[in-house]
Amino acid sequence: MSLDPSRRYFSPEIEQMSRADIDSQRDERLLGDLIPWAYKRSGLIRETWDAAGVKPDDITSMDDFHEKVPFIDKDAIRSYRDRHDDPYGGLLCLDPADPTMKGIFSAIFSTSGTTGDPTPAPFAGRGPSMLVREFWELGARPGDHFMHCLFTFRGPSIHDTIRGVGATPVFVDHQPSDIEQLLRFSREFRPTGWYTLSGPLITMIEETAARVGIDLQDAFSSYKGVVFAGEPIGPRARARVEDWGLELFIQTSLGDVGAATECREHDGCHMWEDTAYIESLDPEGTTPVGDGMRGELVSTTLIDKVAPLVRYRSDDLVRVTREPCACGRTHGRVHTLGRKGDEIVVDGASVLPGDVWGAVESIDETNGLFQLIRPSREVDTLCLRVGYATEGPGGLPALRARIEDAVEESVGIRPDVDLVERDVLLRQGPPHKIPRVTRA
Repeated sequence: MSLDPSRRYFSPEIEQMSRADIDSQRDERLLGDLIPWAYKRSGLIRETWDAAGVKPDDITSMDDFHEKVPFIDKDAIRSYRDRHDDPYGGLLCLDPADPTMKGIFSAIFSTSGTTGDPTPAPFAGRGPSMLVREFWELGARPGDHFMHCLFTFRGPSIHDTIRGVGATPVFVDHQPSDIEQLLRFSREFRPTGWYTLSGPLITMIEETAARVGIDLQDAFSSYKGVVFAGEPIGPRARARVEDWGLELFIQTSLGDVGAATECREHDGCHMWEDTAYIESLDPEGTTPVGDGMRGELVSTTLIDKVAPLVRYRSDDLVRVTREPCACGRTHGRVHTLGRKGDEIVVDGASVLPGDVWGAVESIDETNGLFQLIRPSREVDTLCLRVGYATEGPGGLPALRARIEDAVEESVGIRPDVDLVERDVLLRQGPPHKIPRVTRA
């Protein structure tokens, strides 16, 4: 396919579909194809639907779907896995031993596992993923180099997507040990896109550049866009990256059925509604919330026939809007607020990691590394574990007091702060993020 590098959209006929066409395509793919397929082949879907007394023939409209189709979540997948000794949790719809599946079901990846057991993500077929639209929006064009720096291995999917825009992937590990290579390749190959950057990597880049004497503005001068993913980014880290001359594009998950990424308007992450149906429901119930209101993201794939998720409660708190974006794209957008399971209630006041992020990050010695200690949802004291790189003036007691003051000013609650060396926290997760909430 010949691509005009001057055009704004990679797939204008899809990215600017009318709302009527988006809804019509959703109905055709979900009601006519995905539901019968998933019920027949997915053990978890069939078991869940049978327990609810629902059959595919009962679902003939979206009203039926909303009223009758039961939910699944990570606990349901884990339960099926353990009860049936099935590593796929009852989701796999294709038999890897079937010779007709050769070249279709080709690999197994997984989520990072920072919120629990890693979730298997079987991969089917080859070719660019829907991220090709985002990579084009970043500014990547045919003939460019594109930095591939991924923290969980998703193999040919991202590789083929980079090639899908006509760019050449430049591979580096998302590891502290490979940062000098990342800086070297950035200067030598002058990539235009980068997937992905993370909070811990920002800190490691900054420290490495200072140690080896590299000008980051020069090293990164070729990049037109960088995807940031894995966890939220605090204002201080964002400011540091922007000082390097990088434009960040935030990416978030759509409940494990796909991803959503910002456009250059930076007003929410675009969810491609030709690939997934997204609901936003009352976090404690089943009632839809209004456009732009806080709700729990519930996702259903429209295209994944390998391990389809249907009405998957993600635990993600979001704001979803289907108002057209100023960029001209018509698909909905999502703003991620946090995770329902991360919420802590301290004397009736709700606290999420994002509420204290900026306050902790404002203390230079912390590098923004912290955890909320959540032995239960409702607690009497807000307890934080904060990593530090240096003690700063006055030693640890003074550092602790400054953190407590900053958090109290931000959320109105004075925390109990446990200080630990930064590397202690970094060892608790993969090299792109740490669990921001822990029981102990």
